[in-house]
Amino acid sequence: MKNIVCFGEVLWDVFPTHKKIGGAPLNVALRLQSFDNNVSIITRIGEDSEGDGIFNFIKENGVAVDNIQMDSELKTGEVAVILNEEGSASYTINYPRAWDRIQLTKNAKAVTLASDAFIYGSLSARDHNTKQTLYSLLEIAPYKIFDVNLRAPYYTKEVLNHLMESADFIKFNDDEIIDIAKAMNFETESIKDGIKFIAQQTNTKSICVTLGSKGAMLFYNDTFYYNKGYKVNVVDTVGSGDSFLAALTDKLLKGEAPQTAIDFACAVGAIVASREGANPKLNQNDIETLMTENIDC
Repeated sequence: MKNIVCFGEVLWDVFPTHKKIGGAPLNVALRLQSFDNNVSIITRIGEDSEGDGIFNFIKENGVAVDNIQMDSELKTGEVAVILNEEGSASYTINYPRAWDRIQLTKNAKAVTLASDAFIYGSLSARDHNTKQTLYSLLEIAPYKIFDVNLRAPYYTKEVLNHLMESADFIKFNDDEIIDIAKAMNFETESIKDGIKFIAQQTNTKSICVTLGSKGAMLFYNDTFYYNKGYKVNVVDTVGSGDSFLAALTDKLLKGEAPQTAIDFACAVGAIVASREGANPKLNQNDIETLMTENIDC
């Protein structure tokens, strides 16, 4: 069991016909908790019914709630989600919300210092208040995992550079790494070349890039590892990348071989994409069956 801290936004994903609790840091935290880890989340919610729903949901799922802050002025986060015919999502993110005002507290510093991994994303840095708290925690976190989550217009080149340079491990999707490399004046359509460039520029030793239905590529200890993806019928992709990161983090922190870790993570991400919502319950047998049926991946 590892001690893992997830930092950033918690919110309601509002679909045209229903709504579900989400936010990338929470999705990652919930999945890591399901893999038998001791998980805490540092976030902020409003003093409203939506915040109560999120707080109770997190507590019921075993994630530590000691660092969920309450805001008497700003509302709990909400995001409007639209899915296209392929199940890919687009988002409209309300601002400002309670998670834009996460404060630096003694408890937040203590749980960060005691962690085996501190996981954060770029969206949480859209507001000065939460950004400054994040920057302070990055100075003391023993091992930092940056989950790039580009949502225009909520990022700048300067902030991304700081977040990448602070990280020990970075996770991109295929569009993000090409776009960020280009912003750093490196023109390439090669994911592998983009990984090498960013690793060198930011002094980051471990980088993973998800490739949608084509799997993922992992650069770890100067070696590349690949998975070609698992075939599933996609329902929606919301949260699949978050579960992928949680699965990959879990295996690597617990000493599994990098190839084993990326294979497992791709299977988990695929199963989540085949089901509705960001946090469907997963069965270990389903994961193992999918990996066995696609053994040539």
